[in-house]
Amino acid sequence: MSLTHRLLRTIALAAALPVTALAAPGQMPVSVTADSGRFEQDAGSGLYRGNVELIQGQRKLFADEMRLFTRNGELTRVEASGTPVRMQEGKDLQAHANNLVYDIRKRTLVLTGDAYIEHLGNTFEGARVEYSLDSKRVDASSEGDKRVRLVIPAENQTPGTEQAPPADDNANGEAPVAPSPEAEPNTP
Repeated sequence: MSLTHRLLRTIALAAALPVTALAAPGQMPVSVTADSGRFEQDAGSGLYRGNVELIQGQRKLFADEMRLFTRNGELTRVEASGTPVRMQEGKDLQAHANNLVYDIRKRTLVLTGDAYIEHLGNTFEGARVEYSLDSKRVDASSEGDKRVRLVIPAENQTPGTEQAPPADDNANGEAPVAPSPEAEPNTP
């Protein structure tokens, strides 16, 4: 498929979505692009396939396939699958898994299949990870021999906070005292 054909298809898909269905109250509008898609306004659902991208402000989702669900013209739920589905929200949140369900009203993410979330340096991994965007609560579960893993970085080990050793070898740790300009020079 040529770049021009793909661009025209993406523009047509975006135009087919009603603007009111993509805007959640008090949030940024949602933009969806894909290689192919269908939105059924009466049913309140859409199916998008191939290089799917959903962007809402700083939140971005990338998937092979994505289903959107609306109610009364508002986006309420996103279901995505891929190898993997990826989500990012600015620099604070990175996530990926084989499947992702984003409940807009509850503001929760459920990731399944090699689920991974990194939030402000903390990482959570498991077969299934549920994450609340509001409370920052994480519930993770294992499957088979894949165990849950949590990594919390050391609090005081952020780059640039290490203290440099004193500039001289003064044993008592005090700064050296410079001679006053009025002091007599040391002459033998």
